[in-house]
Amino acid sequence: MKKMRLHIYIVLGIFLVGFIVGSFVDLSLSQALFSRDNTFGLTMSAIGTLPGYMILAVLGGGFFAIGLKKEYKTAWRFVLFVAAIACTGCAIYFSGREFFGENGFRQYINIKWVGYLIALPIAGGCGYLGYYLSKKSNNKYLWLVLAVAAACIFLALVPGVTMIKAIFHRPRYRLVEAYSSSNIVSFHNWWQRCKEYKDLMSAYNISGEEFKSFPSGHAGASLVFALGVCILPFVDKKYEKLQLPLFYCGVAWALFISFTRILVGAHFLSDVSMGGLLTTVFMLVLNEVLIALNKKYKFEPELA
Repeated sequence: MKKMRLHIYIVLGIFLVGFIVGSFVDLSLSQALFSRDNTFGLTMSAIGTLPGYMILAVLGGGFFAIGLKKEYKTAWRFVLFVAAIACTGCAIYFSGREFFGENGFRQYINIKWVGYLIALPIAGGCGYLGYYLSKKSNNKYLWLVLAVAAACIFLALVPGVTMIKAIFHRPRYRLVEAYSSSNIVSFHNWWQRCKEYKDLMSAYNISGEEFKSFPSGHAGASLVFALGVCILPFVDKKYEKLQLPLFYCGVAWALFISFTRILVGAHFLSDVSMGGLLTTVFMLVLNEVLIALNKKYKFEPELA
């Protein structure tokens, strides 16, 4: 919606300022806040991305509801069911691996599949929410709205974050602090590639996860909730009044999770800011694409 542009630009500005400031104060800020075994911070690391990833399950439920409608051809319904399975499966996989992964509670339970078991019923509930909302929608182009949203989420989280991490291999602050006395692993600014990361991993048995500081996947994933809220008016016009409050709840949650990632030494300020920037850019893309499509196809549902 056009009125969302300003609010998305505000969020873009917040993360941009954080990125610029972080470029100068990353190390000093992390030194001031660092608390390696902070239980609160670890808890947020384990569950912080849950609202964002579960938006995928909501989209999956929406695809499933549309696929059940008999006015579509069998082949197209099959495609919608595949999309439903893919979105829900990704929600379970991405959120489930965080619970007891290297950024979660692995020090307590080193069995990743337990996280998937926890994520399964949550994804089921979110999937049903998406099914319920989509089933009641009178927007015949809702499948297109869901597809564009799913594409933007995928582009924000997978190629962006993963590819940039693979280029820079920035050491996390917790790793830098662990070897601070010997200066084996030094602090790197976000623009400095850690070219020796393979040698360090081999020589000191360091996990590759410790060289994935920039940008923050948690910050970007937690902001996906706010991205998903952008499609609410296209599901049903009556949800438009909820869009802005939910949007800023999602933004507040992302900022909160970003702080806890700095707290436990998993990321620097510039890391979480860039993670948020990536998702915000695709949030803006989603909003503009929906505005353009609505102008062309007039698919925004009328208020019942």
